[in-house]
Amino acid sequence: MSEPLRCVPANAIIVGWDFSTSAVKALAFDVSSAEVVAGSWLPNDVWTDYQRVPDSRHFLDLGNREINLAQLEGQARASARDIAARLRERRLLGDWLAAGISATHHTAGWIDENHNPVRRAICWDDQTLAEFHSLGMKRLGGPGRVRELIGGPWAVRYSLSHLVKDEAVVKDDDWKRAKWMMGHGPLAAGYLTGQFGVTSISSAASTGILNLRDDKWCAGMLNAIEKAECRQRAMAGLPKIIETFEPIGPLAEHVALDAGIAATRRPLIYPTLDDQAAGLVGGGATNSGELAIILGTSAVVNSSSDRAPATDALDAMKLGWAGAYLWMRCYSNGAQFVESIEPLNERREVEVEASERVPPLCNGISVLPFLRSEPSLGVAKERVEWKPSEPTDAAIRVRSAYEAIAYLIALGVRAHQEAGQKITRITVSGGLVRSKLMCEILASVLAIVLEPKPLPLVRLNSDEGSALGAAVLALAGLETTLRTEKGIAEPFTIGDAVAKLVQTKDSVPARPEWIEPYRRGLAAFETWILKE
Repeated sequence: MSEPLRCVPANAIIVGWDFSTSAVKALAFDVSSAEVVAGSWLPNDVWTDYQRVPDSRHFLDLGNREINLAQLEGQARASARDIAARLRERRLLGDWLAAGISATHHTAGWIDENHNPVRRAICWDDQTLAEFHSLGMKRLGGPGRVRELIGGPWAVRYSLSHLVKDEAVVKDDDWKRAKWMMGHGPLAAGYLTGQFGVTSISSAASTGILNLRDDKWCAGMLNAIEKAECRQRAMAGLPKIIETFEPIGPLAEHVALDAGIAATRRPLIYPTLDDQAAGLVGGGATNSGELAIILGTSAVVNSSSDRAPATDALDAMKLGWAGAYLWMRCYSNGAQFVESIEPLNERREVEVEASERVPPLCNGISVLPFLRSEPSLGVAKERVEWKPSEPTDAAIRVRSAYEAIAYLIALGVRAHQEAGQKITRITVSGGLVRSKLMCEILASVLAIVLEPKPLPLVRLNSDEGSALGAAVLALAGLETTLRTEKGIAEPFTIGDAVAKLVQTKDSVPARPEWIEPYRRGLAAFETWILKE
């Protein structure tokens, strides 16, 4: 039985912000109904670097993926104006009491003492980081030494890799004027509140510098950086870690004025969850053994646990409550691969045909879906391959793409099991989950790795798991803040907030007749990946 709300009024509006790679979204949730009553969506521009191929009209993608922090500041202000205007239209603006923030894990950037960019934020999917991660890992003494230092792994995308790269590419004068090295979400929170230099446990764990045992910065990890002066600047630039349910502060007065919000009615902003933690919470997977699959631009397998994984095959981060860990396998190649095969507006028209006419394994057609490298699977570069050849039939192309994504997820689920996770429940969210065919394929493939006890996929009402998860944390934070002010001792947990806001739509079981074909398909897919 979940703890009821005692302090947050029934008519409260809680906003969840999702600062993602592709867009900035803000969703306003009615606490009484858990329904979205207003929303805002603004596109994001990711900077890439190209070099002309000599004696050619073609350009080579150099692999950089970065976000201009001046753009981020503008998005924070603009989205605050936008969501406030939409709430005002419905006469709900006065009920907006709090907000939470989700942002891309591992994306981070430097700002100076005036909160202006020193460099762009390097994105989680930047393709240049592998060499710097390898160099830093060598300096530290290898993965075993990393686990000794922080109690978990340091993966390529973690922002410690950014610092190793900074040593090689950032000018000395920029190092000297750099004030704070902060993640995507804490930076967004700073632009919204005016309070910089603080971060959450969740965001700190996305750096590779947090000791997962005690939730404190580990100076020893900065030995991945060669120069002592750079190590010292990096350590001084790490923000203060605050408690998960401790508010960063109210919406800044200048932001509120810009958005038409009264100074006395500014909502409280709570610490950031990285987008994987937010997706886990938005998927209702807050108890140990519960798993949340997010089929968005990237494809992600997350789970909650009360301990770190037993292997380094998964990313491990902290969630910020009761010692809870997030286990994660994040693939760069998710919905963006499917979209490259068949755009969404056209895909809807062929899905029924793909379900009714195309059998499992697509009459022998299969595909490797690697638009980007996948270090966790040993795929070091882009690798899109069709076997025996790329089909022209749209229905076959779509179903093949869905099967490839399902195989990736199955390998991620297996990695969770091998790291010691006992899976008790699986929720799914994200844009691809709208497809019943995708869910049926995934449930059937997962039945193989979950034998002898396959689980259905529980679909959520909301497709925006990260924004919902951010709102859930803000609700838990607001109720905790108000209880503290009123001297109420009983705690209100993240699970209690999940019970208020996270709703499920239905569950999708495996198709028994598809399991054996997909057993062969999964085995062939694994073998194919290993063949370079």
